[in-house]
Amino acid sequence: MSAKAITCLLTGFDAFGKNMVNPTELLVEAFPDLLITKPSGTSERVKEIHIEKRILPTAGIKGWKALKAALDHAVKNSPGPLFVVMTGLANKREWLNLERFAINIKDYGLPDNSGHQPLDKPINKNAPELLRTKIDLAALNSAINKSGYPSVISNHAGTFICNELYFQALNYALSQPKIKSVLFVHVPTAKQFAQSAAKSKKKSIANAALKATTSSKQTALLGEAVAEIVETACKLI
Repeated sequence: MSAKAITCLLTGFDAFGKNMVNPTELLVEAFPDLLITKPSGTSERVKEIHIEKRILPTAGIKGWKALKAALDHAVKNSPGPLFVVMTGLANKREWLNLERFAINIKDYGLPDNSGHQPLDKPINKNAPELLRTKIDLAALNSAINKSGYPSVISNHAGTFICNELYFQALNYALSQPKIKSVLFVHVPTAKQFAQSAAKSKKKSIANAALKATTSSKQTALLGEAVAEIVETACKLI
């Protein structure tokens, strides 16, 4: 691994509730092991982004156990800076949602995959009420939209597993200087994302979305958008 390399821990979730398939699991599994950032200026240096991939259980206790093990491994073995990008499904959203905050509460609207359903409980009694990503989301969101992918900043990651594990990761990062930032991205279904991307003002993205007529092509398009987020975010840390 080169001295310019960054490690990105990329996570998705397994299927839950009425969702037979979780698009974040599919996109993480198919995600490349290496990304090379595209220079945006003559003086910008190319960076290698080495991807570590984990699928997390959609369950509070098991999910955090798996995420913490992945974080511990990445912190111990990454020779350079570490960036964490977490992805989760949000059925009712149409665009990529870059989550600004995680709140210290678990209030499940349905049981998790372990059958647990805590209501109005803190995630960590010794942690702050609210934690915020260090990434400049205004700059990131602007760049993603400029690239042609539909993206928006969100201030609420919910109160289910996505928010819970995002909070846990942000809190973990407070004591780990190697972790430069943690970001959670809520994604729509692959089909809905393709429909939204088909309205892109960038013709290459709109055309690719219109041609994404199968679930595998739609998932690939979603993966390409997440790759754009990873590359751009790594330039900002």
